[in-house]
Amino acid sequence: MNVLTETLNNSLKAPIEIWIAAILTIMVYSYLLGDNPLYRLAEHLLVGSVIAYAVIVAIYSILIPRLVAPLLAGNWLYLIPLVLGFLLLAKIRPSWANVGNIPMGLLIGVGGALALSGALLGTIGPQVRDSLMSLKPTAYPGQNWFGVLNALIIVVGTIGTLLCFYFTAGDPNKKRSLGTGVLRLWGGAGRGFLMITFGAIFASLVVSRVSLFIGRVQFLLGDWLHIVKIP
Repeated sequence: MNVLTETLNNSLKAPIEIWIAAILTIMVYSYLLGDNPLYRLAEHLLVGSVIAYAVIVAIYSILIPRLVAPLLAGNWLYLIPLVLGFLLLAKIRPSWANVGNIPMGLLIGVGGALALSGALLGTIGPQVRDSLMSLKPTAYPGQNWFGVLNALIIVVGTIGTLLCFYFTAGDPNKKRSLGTGVLRLWGGAGRGFLMITFGAIFASLVVSRVSLFIGRVQFLLGDWLHIVKIP
């Protein structure tokens, strides 16, 4: 009874922001008991706060310093993005939607170009560069043959993954040459590398979610109720 009383007194002394965070945490985890109004209220509060934060960031980090300030400084070229931004508002009315297609097409074109260049320069290019590895033991001081084995696994896995996507169709009754059979076998090994990669990604996601849950439990039992002491 004394422990319960002490815990209650300690929790009552917690700042108001601790109480708000604790109540919202409990409301979110109430979904474990099924969908309920408390969970939906917490969900709506989260979505609303995220949208409000995004709007504030867009105004004070993008619009004011990168549009309003240059216009006030006399840089009239910034009228072009301003006009294009206002044209986007025409998408609100169906009868004006064609006007909004002009900036929308520009956004899609620029976004597609950035995504393509990002994939080539940020993913495919570095992957190809990292796959061009030496198979000489002297190139890996301190590792010797373990370094060679690691490089060989990377090269075989990368090429096998690409072959997995290429050799996925064809007539199963058609007679294949020895080279085609080897490539298909290599592609099957690449499928195994893909499964290992997906498993590692999924495991990483699970570990991150578990760590978040542990952090919330430590917050409730430590910062709020003071049942446990968090170092």
